[in-house]
Amino acid sequence: MSRYLQSKCIDINSVDCPCILASANHCVFCSQLQGKGTCDCNWSGICILYEQKWNARNNLVTAKPKRAELECRILDRTFLSTKVCRIVLEVPMALAEQLRAPGSFVFLRRNSDPQYYHIPIGIMQVIGDRKIVVVIEALGLKSLRVVEEDQSLLLRGPYRNGIFGSPWIEQLTRGKVLLIAGGMGQPPALPVAEKLSRNYNKVTAIISAGTTGFIGVAEMEDLGVDVVRVDSLRRVGYHHFGSLLTDASWDLVVSCGPDAQHFAVIDAMKKLGCDLPMAATNNNVMCCGEGICGSCTKETHQNQQVRTCKTQVDILDLKRD
Repeated sequence: MSRYLQSKCIDINSVDCPCILASANHCVFCSQLQGKGTCDCNWSGICILYEQKWNARNNLVTAKPKRAELECRILDRTFLSTKVCRIVLEVPMALAEQLRAPGSFVFLRRNSDPQYYHIPIGIMQVIGDRKIVVVIEALGLKSLRVVEEDQSLLLRGPYRNGIFGSPWIEQLTRGKVLLIAGGMGQPPALPVAEKLSRNYNKVTAIISAGTTGFIGVAEMEDLGVDVVRVDSLRRVGYHHFGSLLTDASWDLVVSCGPDAQHFAVIDAMKKLGCDLPMAATNNNVMCCGEGICGSCTKETHQNQQVRTCKTQVDILDLKRD
């Protein structure tokens, strides 16, 4: 598997492309829809510029389906610990199918709250045709409101860029993967493990409860994942991770958790001279999810500004704050 990951828009050629950024000459991928006079996108799929012009010519720009805000019934609400809540929502069949991919997330808020109460939440699991499972850590006002007793929640989605390195996860088959997940990194780790296992990969996972007070590995073990439970990533997990890395047969490293965890994993790999592909959860601030507000913008080592809600990028290319 190639170590190089080409940066591209996660929504490219999806039902949401071309998006509002293309209409405003701020497309994250098409150079001509950025206002430049040349074409240098190196893209072999359907031309975004052509699609944009075709839609405009046929008055389809405003008619295209947008990410709708839907009222979704709460089927179950369970507290896994004092502040961590597992919620099962009923969603339309088409939306459930779109949310199966690792890194999928939605924006949630209560019906009675204003739009700016939306919070981005990653999808932990899709059950059957119409059920999705999310796990929320109630820390601030917005998240506390979402986990309070109610009959339904307003949901906007799907969004797709919750994990950097998704192409590696999607494309790897019959490989060997080392996954490390701490605290609230456990929920997004499950769909990653599910996708990798479905593609006949051998997955070893180092899991810690972190500060959340819960550890949920039953679903991973059911997938055949070799799970190693540790009390603390800092005291035990990273050391164990480093000892496993000495085996040169790994094909991919996946880190699900906070940025501090990603950096610790990166540093451990550099110390051992490991040049492996690394996928990692996207923990950047999300407000609109559409690339408009700029709150998710990060700078690369090449001094480029990247909208991380839209752009697939190698986490090793991003500057640390």
